[in-house]
Amino acid sequence: MTLSTDDSLDAPETVSTLRVEKVKGSHLFKIMGYSLQRNIERGKFLESATFSVGGYDWSITFYPNGYLNAQDDYTSVFVCLKTEAQLVQAQPSFTFLDQDENPLSEKRTTKVFKFNNNVNKDADFGFLNFVKRSTFESVLKDDCLLIRCTVTAFKDFPVEVEPACPLRVPPPDVQQLSLLLEAGYGADVIFEVNGVTFNAHKCILALRSQVFRAQFFGPLKEKSDTIIKIEDMDAQVFKSLLHFMYSQTIPEFEEINGSEKKHMAQHLLVAADRYDLERLKIICQNILYNTMDTSNVVALLSLAEMHNCIHLKTGCLKFLACPEILGDVVATKEFQCLVRSHPLILKELFELARSSPKLKDVGASVGI
Repeated sequence: MTLSTDDSLDAPETVSTLRVEKVKGSHLFKIMGYSLQRNIERGKFLESATFSVGGYDWSITFYPNGYLNAQDDYTSVFVCLKTEAQLVQAQPSFTFLDQDENPLSEKRTTKVFKFNNNVNKDADFGFLNFVKRSTFESVLKDDCLLIRCTVTAFKDFPVEVEPACPLRVPPPDVQQLSLLLEAGYGADVIFEVNGVTFNAHKCILALRSQVFRAQFFGPLKEKSDTIIKIEDMDAQVFKSLLHFMYSQTIPEFEEINGSEKKHMAQHLLVAADRYDLERLKIICQNILYNTMDTSNVVALLSLAEMHNCIHLKTGCLKFLACPEILGDVVATKEFQCLVRSHPLILKELFELARSSPKLKDVGASVGI
């Protein structure tokens, strides 16, 4: 049967899309005991652990005495593509840092380099004459050399074919709920926190939190004509908690300094755990994880243990397992008090840092 032009059927229009995105990531390569490695042969290198950027694996190779054809007294540094791939386009940069991670020297390229470790084995890029040894060896502290490599990879996402959509549907505007909180329209519950009152809406709170759902609509629900008093919580923390439940954001964090931010994140994590707000709890863990140092790691580990924060606890244990950090921390009263209250923490640390004599002394004092 032959179709005439009038019998033809129109196929729906389709659209194909290829997405190319920049994915940026960094890796810090710490070389402890640099003086023991500085005199290795020219052309010999030290290699970092493998790290991932843009779905590809990379590593840093550092030549303390330079690559074979480098100038005298110069170091060489390269980033190597470890994943077998036909072609990966990326822009690398390298930075020498001091002990406080402030940049001492930096080199970057403005060109996009093509990594290919299949055909021509052209899988690394870097700087043959990076930095003179004489310019940085005099400022090293604790015999530790820090090199940060930042890789900006250009990643192609698969071509997607789908029916054309004539209109783009805008994302839902959850910020309208925060306006409802600020205006107080239709509020049907009042909270009192340290003398400060807050109006809110039971349905929204119950939607976000199983704890509030049980409190308002469960068998032991609160009477509708009472003011609910919140004990053991700062008013500003509860205000931030309410704001998050309405908007899923905590913009107050962008307006406060580092120490106040850490303080607020700790208290907000406790509140998130109290009201079963898992997303807020994860946000607070990430903030605290990124502000961890020797002055607060014991307090963060205790907080993580009390509130079942696995991500934060794992980060604290790995941080403490570093020999140069562990020796200073285990001697403190705060750490010894923590392991007496939670001896399992010490057992987990043993798995990561078995060779520390100071750790064994603390273990013996608590019967481990």
